[in-house]
Amino acid sequence: MTTPEPAATPEEPRTTELPETTPAPATVQPPTPVRPANNIGWAVASLLFFWPLSFSAFTHALNVFPLWSEGDADGARYASRRARYLGILSLWIGGALFVLFAVCYLTFMLLLIHHGHHGHHNWGGPGPHMRRG
Repeated sequence: MTTPEPAATPEEPRTTELPETTPAPATVQPPTPVRPANNIGWAVASLLFFWPLSFSAFTHALNVFPLWSEGDADGARYASRRARYLGILSLWIGGALFVLFAVCYLTFMLLLIHHGHHGHHNWGGPGPHMRRG
């Protein structure tokens, strides 16, 4: 890089060269790994939607920090992913069971409405009684 400078005599150049500096070699440090999330929220979701999976989800979620502090980064990432997976799975299972329950409930109610109180069944409830005669 050059900077203009007035010359003292005509034989001196008008620019002065700045010494080239070589940058220091960059020290490449490995990135510090980030502790994975424990996904405890997904474990709570598994408790609400399909509780049998919540035992495993809570176990994996609560193992993330101990594994991380012991230096087992891969184990901590696995436990975090597993807790999330179990929470999502329980959400889907709970949703499917809810839909199945709603379909069965509606089917039962429609059958009850269709076949109820027409004199075909004597369920002992209020309704018309047949005369003997």
